[in-house]
Amino acid sequence: MCEWEPAFLATSAVLGDSLESSLASLGEGAAAGSADLVSALGSASRETRARAIAGAIARVAIDIDAAEMG
Repeated sequence: MCEWEPAFLATSAVLGDSLESSLASLGEGAAAGSADLVSALGSASRETRARAIAGAIARVAIDIDAAEMG
């Protein structure tokens, strides 16, 4: 099952929220399991940010498909 925090961070980035604002919304320590994603979303590289967003959203899509099949 997908954790919701990475999906929240990725969706927030797509919607244009700042990473700092998204992290503040999660509260202290809530994104601890998403350190790699947080690092990628904070990257200066547009490609790195895009790949991080795509990966997080793809995991959500896979979990939705699995839930529908199961």
